Amino acid sequence: MLPELVPENLKNARESLGITRMEAAKRMNIPQSSYVRYEAGKRKPTQATIAQMALTLGTSVDYLTGKTRKTVPDAILVNKENNPILFELVKDAQALDKERLEHLYHYISTLQEKS
Repeated sequence: MLPELVPENLKNARESLGITRMEAAKRMNIPQSSYVRYEAGKRKPTQATIAQMALTLGTSVDYLTGKTRKTVPDAILVNKENNPILFELVKDAQALDKERLEHLYHYISTLQEKS
């Protein structure tokens, strides 16, 4: 049996972003009426919809389905239009081998520490 959405967790994730139900539905590209029913527990989303909700709300599927209380995401959506530099960085990093990827990670960590 696949895990089901915990409506309260969906609501908490949305509220943590400070957005309305209408804005959440818009960002997820679903009808507002569907979103409202998901959050009220009157409709059950597909696993693909739960994954889209997690990406959109910056959390994890495990949090939305109640497997964990940790709200940290397990995936991040990087949009080329909204953040072209980060998009290119991620795209280029995908071609790196493990050793070079670790070097890049340590370099970024060092930059963060210095700022």
